[in-house]
Amino acid sequence: MKSKFLVCAALLALAGCQTPEPQSVADSQRPPSSAVRREHVDVLQGTIKPGNFLKAEISSVVLLNPEKQIYAYCTRTTERSNPNWSYIGLGLQHNMILYLKKDDYRCHDKRLRYYDFPELRNMKY
Repeated sequence: MKSKFLVCAALLALAGCQTPEPQSVADSQRPPSSAVRREHVDVLQGTIKPGNFLKAEISSVVLLNPEKQIYAYCTRTTERSNPNWSYIGLGLQHNMILYLKKDDYRCHDKRLRYYDFPELRNMKY
């Protein structure tokens, strides 16, 4: 019983480590530009099978770190083989990708706005 309590306490402590983004980050949301959309499709060209997505959405771009000028956005997709949303978070600094993280917890923030992403859904070879 005591070990179960300790395991639960440890899991709760770890869950608390992933705090939501501050309201100021959520307030910095801007719709993704056509350049951001195009670049994302270009990066994925040749790495994924075109026509595999049933749904594709891209989030607003947010300013994560004003001092370092780090921006971030997410994409979410459903595939023919998996009807559940799959999330990818991207961080950018000076138009260079800093990170690409599958199932980034920040992509699940309810304040983040998502937009239809037909460019990804209709990507060609």
